[in-house]
Amino acid sequence: MEKDKQLRVILVGGGTGGHIFPLIAIGEELESRKIPFVYVGGEHGREKEIVASYGWSFETIQAGKWRRYFSLSSLLLNLTDSFRVVVGFFQSLVILYRTQATVVISKGGYVALPFVYATRFSKTKLIIHESDALMGLTNKLSSRFADKVLTAFETDVYPDSDQRYLQVGVPIRKSLRMAAKLKGPAKTRPVILVMPGIQGSQAVNNYLKPIIKKLVNHYDLIHSTGEKDFVFFQQLQAGLEKNEQSHYKPYAFIDRELPYYFQSADLVIGRASITTIAEGAMFGKAMYLIPLPTAAGNHQVINARLLTKAEAVMAKEQYQLSPDILFDDITKLLSQPERLNSLGRKLRRYFQEDATLELIIKEITN
Repeated sequence: MEKDKQLRVILVGGGTGGHIFPLIAIGEELESRKIPFVYVGGEHGREKEIVASYGWSFETIQAGKWRRYFSLSSLLLNLTDSFRVVVGFFQSLVILYRTQATVVISKGGYVALPFVYATRFSKTKLIIHESDALMGLTNKLSSRFADKVLTAFETDVYPDSDQRYLQVGVPIRKSLRMAAKLKGPAKTRPVILVMPGIQGSQAVNNYLKPIIKKLVNHYDLIHSTGEKDFVFFQQLQAGLEKNEQSHYKPYAFIDRELPYYFQSADLVIGRASITTIAEGAMFGKAMYLIPLPTAAGNHQVINARLLTKAEAVMAKEQYQLSPDILFDDITKLLSQPERLNSLGRKLRRYFQEDATLELIIKEITN
């Protein structure tokens, strides 16, 4: 316990749910063990709002994206953002000095880059976590000097892996871990949970628009739309027949209700973000993946293909889809309970989540 009192941890990362929620899970575990920590993220990122809901200490730094396509506007933006990275580096040094942090855990994403470089300068212990089968740019740069590289997939997936790499799975929030141990609620219809990411997905939403009325004739549909499309789908719900409205529930973002909906779901539809996949795996749910084609390095397609090869998910790429194809795939899957169960079992076995947080805390305290 004395060793724990000397620890001062910084969690850094943000922008997408895949970067934020694993750090939230680690934060919950640190809080339960009374290990002091600070979350560092962007000023305008979703992480600020989410961390505030937990009442945790939050610091912001400036950071910049690196655009890997060429145009005059991208060149100018890269120059501007390079300046932000430099400012963020010095802000990070100030935070490290002020907090006297002993360990930094980076989940990657552009907001983490200035901070991980600051850890090298200050010689603070750095642990990074990579969820995807293809390492992101920030983690790829960070891995060169990280003290430990924690991964969701087997370490031999990564060509530069060495003795610092350790497969731990994906940290899952406490509310979901607890709910996964409970019996699901009683229901009268199959339940479809659509989770296309923290920002929602216009492409996935566009596939759903023409078929929602057909789906709610037979199923209950829970839909995380994203902020931009929420009003449209709210109006769509209001335009359904009175007896249909209760079978369709759109949300701009599902947070506190998520454990209940994961418990209830017979099928989870989402992108191929490993955080969402690992959450589905913890509940042993069948998943239908539509990988984001513009994800950096095509990593979501790689994630989906690896899991499809293991027969742990069903996946279709966007170019293979239309509203009618999606509807047919959904109805076929939900008419095959044995296949749904098989997909859920295999996905759960693929990501062994029971020891994840214990392994991460062990690395923090070593």
